[in-house]
Amino acid sequence: MKSKIVLALAAGGCIALCGTAGAQDLGALKGAVGGADLSSLASGSAGNAAGVIEYCVKNNYLGGDAAGGLKDKLLGKVGGDDASEADKADYADGANGMLKTGDGKSVDLGNLGGGQLGGMKDKLTKKACSSVLDHAKSLL
Repeated sequence: MKSKIVLALAAGGCIALCGTAGAQDLGALKGAVGGADLSSLASGSAGNAAGVIEYCVKNNYLGGDAAGGLKDKLLGKVGGDDASEADKADYADGANGMLKTGDGKSVDLGNLGGGQLGGMKDKLTKKACSSVLDHAKSLL
């Protein structure tokens, strides 16, 4: 169910932002997220989700209070300072803007959109951050 919501958000965002070229840009949008299936644009682990949320807050794609609280809860779930090396690596990747999806792909939020979609980068990144935040609630 969540994957369908993420797909609708991503596709809807493109259609709303792309105007009449929306249908043509859906392929470019998929390319902008590294060829990842848009329906899987949610973090595959609690540690990565926490890191991505930190990245999104730090770069002003998400508001800090609610997102920061959720990030702290996720970190508590994965063990905080006692986290496994894999959880620490997932968190570090997320904090650097690397979203690891549930299907094993990675999306670099710092390069989302790139030259393909120009000025839509911030809007796409905000959508991705919002989707990760929504999905992160289910990881608690």
